[in-house]
Amino acid sequence: MRDFKKNQPWMNKKRRRLERSRDGKPQPNHIPLDLTLEILSRLPAKLILRYQCVSKLWSSSITLPSFINSFTSRSTSRLPTLLVTFSSSWGDYVFSFPQHQIPDGSTCSSFYSYQITNTDCDSPRSQSVQGLILVPVLKIWNPTLRRFLALPHPGKHMSTRDGWSSYLGYNSLEGKHKVLCVLTNKYSDQPQVLTLGAQESWRIITKGRCPMHFPRGEYGRCFNGILYYTARLLGDGHDIIMSFDVKSENFNIIKFPEGRSRKLHMIPYEGRLALVTHDYHVVKLYILEDAHGHEWRRELFVLHLPCENLRRDCIRFRGITDAGEFIFAPCCFKEAFYILYLDPRRSSTREVFFERNMGEFRRRCGLSSSHTLTMDVFPNHIESLFFVEPPPSVLNVTLFFL
Repeated sequence: MRDFKKNQPWMNKKRRRLERSRDGKPQPNHIPLDLTLEILSRLPAKLILRYQCVSKLWSSSITLPSFINSFTSRSTSRLPTLLVTFSSSWGDYVFSFPQHQIPDGSTCSSFYSYQITNTDCDSPRSQSVQGLILVPVLKIWNPTLRRFLALPHPGKHMSTRDGWSSYLGYNSLEGKHKVLCVLTNKYSDQPQVLTLGAQESWRIITKGRCPMHFPRGEYGRCFNGILYYTARLLGDGHDIIMSFDVKSENFNIIKFPEGRSRKLHMIPYEGRLALVTHDYHVVKLYILEDAHGHEWRRELFVLHLPCENLRRDCIRFRGITDAGEFIFAPCCFKEAFYILYLDPRRSSTREVFFERNMGEFRRRCGLSSSHTLTMDVFPNHIESLFFVEPPPSVLNVTLFFL
C-alpha cells in the first residue's frame, strides 16, 4: 500500500505542497536575474556575446556598466594571453595564445586567430591596457569584440594642423580608461583628457600644475594607475619621463638614469618603474628606487638565443609578462617565428616555437611562406566587453562567430 501511494502523481503533488507549506516559501520556477548575471560574468566573452540573443532582458543587462565591470574584475584573475598581430601586403591578422605553462623548446598547440578588417590597426600607440589598445587616428581597438571605436577630435584647442601624441591609461580603483592627448609640435601646459564610456567630451586638465613640455616618444606605458611617457621640458635639452596619475590627473617629472642608452623600454618590475635595453646577449635593467630622488639601480642579465648566428637586428624586446618574464621576439619572419622568455630572477630562458601553428594559420588565411610578416606583441592581454552593444539581430551575432 505504501508503494502504491508513493507512485501516484496526485500523492506526489500533495507531498510537494506540504513541503512548501512547512517553510512558507514556495520554490521559484526561474533563476533570479542577479544570479543569472553572476553566472554569465564567469563565462568567456564569446559565450556572453552569443547569450545576448536569448532575450531582450539578457541583451540589455549584459551591456550595463555594472556587468561589464564585474566581468573585467573576473578577467584579471584569469590567465592572460599573448596577443600578436601580423601585417603583410595581403592584410592584418591576430594571433592569440597562452603566455604561461608552455615548457621550454615546445611548440604551442593552443591558439586563436582571425583577420582584421579595419585597416587602421597598424602601428599601435599602446600596449594592451585592460583589454583595450590605442591605435592611430584616435581609435580604441577591442580585440575580444573585434571592434574599433573612433574617438572624437580633441576640439578647438587642437586644430587639425597641430600634431599630438595620445596615450591610454587605466585606473583600477574607478575602473575607468582615460586617453591623454598632448601637443607634439610645440610646448604645452594644457593637455586634454577623455574618459571612455563616460558620455563626456575632451576637457583640459586643470587639477595640479602641468609642466610646460612636449612628448618625445610615440608609446606610453600604464601600470598601477600611472601613465609614463618620454617628454622634454621647456628650456631643457634633456629628455625626462613624465608620469601622469590617471585618477588624480596630476603630473610628475622623473629623470632618466645617467649613462642610459637612447632606446629604452618602460616596464613594470616588482611594482616599480623599470627601463630595459638589450644589446644582443646582454640585457640591462634600470629599476627606479626613489622617484623623488631620481635614484636608479642597474642589473645585467644574459639572453641565450636559440641560434648563435641569429642577426642582431632580428630580435626585439617586446615587454614583460605578469609573472616577471621578459619577452623577446623577431620583428619580422616568413615561415615560422619564436618567442623567447627570460626569467631575470632565475637567469633562465625558455623558447616557444610556432612552426606547425603558422602552417595552419597561413592555409586558413591564404598566405604562402614567401610572404614576409611583420609583428607586434601585446603581453598580458585579457578579455574585455567594453563598448559592447545589443545585437541588431540574431543573424548578425551568429555570423560574427562563424
